[in-house]
Amino acid sequence: MSASHALEGQAVDWLRDSENLLVRFGLNNEDADARHRNRGARAHMFTDAHLPQVAPDRVFPNVVAVSRGAALSIQIRARSREPLGFGFRIATGAEPVVDRLYAVQRADASGYRSVTVRRFQRDAHLITIDLMRARLGHSHRLDALQQLWTCDITTWDVHQFLDPITARVYTRTNPRFPPTPPAGPVDTRRGSARRRPAAPRCGSTPG
Repeated sequence: MSASHALEGQAVDWLRDSENLLVRFGLNNEDADARHRNRGARAHMFTDAHLPQVAPDRVFPNVVAVSRGAALSIQIRARSREPLGFGFRIATGAEPVVDRLYAVQRADASGYRSVTVRRFQRDAHLITIDLMRARLGHSHRLDALQQLWTCDITTWDVHQFLDPITARVYTRTNPRFPPTPPAGPVDTRRGSARRRPAAPRCGSTPG
């Protein structure tokens, strides 16, 4: 990020909503084409952030700062109230990254299920960071910029699902896996995310 786009905030390892929803934005180092794009790239997360040169009167609860042109991964780690798992959606003001997917695998010892998204669900393109001016042309309207700045992640509990392999239907009273014994909280530096709606491609950098 250039000096004209200086950012001030608290660096965190996870953005989270209480202990039940944690989100981490990072670089996609799994796909070969993403690794090529990410040479020398960086990704950082901040809470209570300020962009004094761009939006001097705003405080952003969560900010993800990523090198221009980088390819992202988005990890969601959540505990659901129901034993079957959770569904999720990742959406920006420009377009959805994931419209509707589910995490219904066995929970870990702490009751969490994790899923990592590295491509758009619709067309399997990489989640890349574009310049805002490339998306807006000559527009400098704040409302248009804010649409590219935002990324909303929504989760919900799964109450029933059909296993496509076994053709079995699982419900709360007929879960797929036995209950996970309770465990202590996850040790993370505190950030925040929104569990229900309170979503640039997922992230854009001012430029």
